[in-house]
Amino acid sequence: MADLGLIETIKVVNGRPVFKNLHVKRLFNSLQLIKVNETEFKVEDRILRLLKYECIENGMKNFRLRIEVQKNRAHDYMPDISALKWNCTLKPLDNPKYVLNSTGLKLTLLPKHKKTIDAFANVKHTERNIYSKAFEYATENGFDEALVLNENNTIADASIYNVFTVKDGNIYTPPLTDAPVAGVLRELLLTRLPAGRIIEKSISIQDIYNADELFLTNALKGIRWVGYMDDKQLGNTITKQIFEEFKSIVAEHFGEHLV
Repeated sequence: MADLGLIETIKVVNGRPVFKNLHVKRLFNSLQLIKVNETEFKVEDRILRLLKYECIENGMKNFRLRIEVQKNRAHDYMPDISALKWNCTLKPLDNPKYVLNSTGLKLTLLPKHKKTIDAFANVKHTERNIYSKAFEYATENGFDEALVLNENNTIADASIYNVFTVKDGNIYTPPLTDAPVAGVLRELLLTRLPAGRIIEKSISIQDIYNADELFLTNALKGIRWVGYMDDKQLGNTITKQIFEEFKSIVAEHFGEHLV
């Protein structure tokens, strides 16, 4: 994992990063794993300076900022050189607001391949082979997304989303020990919704097919409800409630212009 690159994908609206503190915290924690001792303040400062430069350079206000950070090997023998290499790409946003999808996603399960449970399992990084396979499998078979299993044969996540199930009014999501990426929106829902609203619990294949509802989350797209798990049609009553609660949190803490 020496050459592992860390990825942080940030929604930028009106030139300001959405969920900035959560992104900074996640990147800071990931840097500790690859033995880079930067303070959270320095990480935040670097992101903001990068953002300011890109906004001015490109004249864009609403975009997806994808940051890739790698250790700079030259720093080991030339300490005056920065310990990190930062690269970024920008992509305009289709819509800066968070809107619940009108048509449910079609979801399936990635067969044969399993995600390894290790120290880097919760980190968003450049080794994304399992997620490429999931997306390719979904696309080739007429689905929008495919769920990824971990080596214990329980659900980890999906190619670009965290996974939530609803059963008998209860909402569940895999714990970090089951190898999902530590998603920013996942963290937001777990910490900002009332205690116990979402339960961290291992989710089996059977749980997925027995679920009343499924929804997916990421920081760019927000909450996406699932209309079909393979051939099984699903509802979205609880998902709509969660989306309204999410909207209230975003409006109060991050700005009404986002919802």
